[in-house]
Amino acid sequence: MNRQLFSLSPEQALEGIRRNDRQVVDAYYYYLRERAFGIFCRQPQGSPEYLAMEDCFSQAFLIFLDKVRSGQYRHRKLDAFALGIVRNCYSDTRKGLRRHAWAELPPTADLPDQPPAIPLTAESFFESLPGFNLIHWYRSLEALPRRLLCLRCQGYNHGEIAEQLSLSPGGVRNRFSHLIREAREVSRA
Repeated sequence: MNRQLFSLSPEQALEGIRRNDRQVVDAYYYYLRERAFGIFCRQPQGSPEYLAMEDCFSQAFLIFLDKVRSGQYRHRKLDAFALGIVRNCYSDTRKGLRRHAWAELPPTADLPDQPPAIPLTAESFFESLPGFNLIHWYRSLEALPRRLLCLRCQGYNHGEIAEQLSLSPGGVRNRFSHLIREAREVSRA
């Protein structure tokens, strides 16, 4: 149901909710439910996210009704206020699901061997790759491209690299994409 099918204005809906008019409360419940599911939960029915939204929506609507009736609503946009409450409840529910999923992990002694750590330098990264050409290509680069690749391997983003190398983020991005293209050509040769 969109705003056209919900025939009441936000002011009329607010007054109906404050008066506890059952028709207004029911109509606003279904209107808000459809909006919340469309905005926050774009998942098919039966998915964990959809079920989490179903679990928390009624509770969020009761919190919304309580706040409106107790006079805590002082905003101009009723929908934004209601959707904010739904968003917070949905976020809390999803955090709880993640905590529950982490609790089900086996103890660390039972975990399989971890893969090797991410290399801290671009040179160690290129040495770990199969093929002889890439490490020679890397060693033939000038100092600036080598430093750029090394910082990217350490997990820095383009903006952080730009600050360290006194370049613009766009320049870093362009140089990086050029280096990647060049590395692909070398690896194919």
